[in-house]
Amino acid sequence: MKLFKRGDSGREVRDIQSRLIEAGYLDKTSPEVSSSFFGKETENAVKSFQDDRGLLADGIVGQETWRALVDASRSFGNRFLFLREPPLRGDDVAELKRRLNNLGFYCGKEDGIFDIDTALAVEQFQRNFGLNPDGIVGHKTFDALLRISRIIKDTPFAAIREAEKGLPTGGIKGRRIMIDPGHGYPPDWGAVGPSGLSESDVAENIADLVSQQLVEKGAIVTFSRRKGEHLSDRERAFRANEQKVTLVISIHLNDSGDPNSSGATCLYYERGNYRSPYGYRIANHILDEISEFHHGKDMCVRGSSLTLLRETRMPVVVVCPAFITNPKEEALLRSDEFLRYVARAIAVGTDKYFRGVKSRAEELEEREHHDR
Repeated sequence: MKLFKRGDSGREVRDIQSRLIEAGYLDKTSPEVSSSFFGKETENAVKSFQDDRGLLADGIVGQETWRALVDASRSFGNRFLFLREPPLRGDDVAELKRRLNNLGFYCGKEDGIFDIDTALAVEQFQRNFGLNPDGIVGHKTFDALLRISRIIKDTPFAAIREAEKGLPTGGIKGRRIMIDPGHGYPPDWGAVGPSGLSESDVAENIADLVSQQLVEKGAIVTFSRRKGEHLSDRERAFRANEQKVTLVISIHLNDSGDPNSSGATCLYYERGNYRSPYGYRIANHILDEISEFHHGKDMCVRGSSLTLLRETRMPVVVVCPAFITNPKEEALLRSDEFLRYVARAIAVGTDKYFRGVKSRAEELEEREHHDR
């Protein structure tokens, strides 16, 4: 889709502004709204919305941000919810799953997708409360959920339930892992560095090296796409779910308007009060390994609700080992030695994850919790 950013105007901008107003991020009395102009106020509203949703807060409305705005316009109770294909999506579905999880009717991560697990949880709830167990969330089911939810403490039940199931142990041998090289040309080169290096090219090179390392460790490796093939994030998630892999490693690069930004980022799925314990562990393991040889100032692990993280049924980690927009780091990304280091870091972190090793961040959290 077309990107909308500061300086644009017209009907599409007005639609974006209406959704921002409805979500509580933009004042409807703003002069920019009356003129359908994408100015500083709209840009700041978009950035705040993106930041709250775990998206890149660049103030630009692209496909990810537009989908999130559409999801945000779905209020709990404003439409019937039921299983269909393609599945219903939206904040109302995420709220439904949160309420069901808190009540003990486990339906998986609170991702805003009405899937088969959600339908089964709805039926179980309906049976327990004397309703027709048709799996359709209509007026009576909405009312029952609202009444009972008022007396139930809000807890991150989905994350607790997943942690209780146990994180992987036993090693990497025989594990089915999908490697997802970001972007893919034509038409998507991804970010481009100062001297012309493309994110898509680097992602494919790293993916090949990671594959070699993981196969040597005994893993079964597949790729989300062929070289030069372009897929949407939703198509990538569909392929991962279809192939029933146990982990997806997505390779991207950081980019910034500030050429001095440097470092690595690892993303895992997080939304609202839910944090994937699986994604959190492997993201921290991989960043710890990258930090052994790369010392940029912006090294971080961050929760996000990007489509690939949200719409997969297995853990996903997005690894961005450097800023392609930083001239020095772009030069590193042209170095075979640096790429081999990155691939080894990803493979070692993945191996630790499958052996059940706790990350340093988890150990620190446990010590802090014990001290309290």
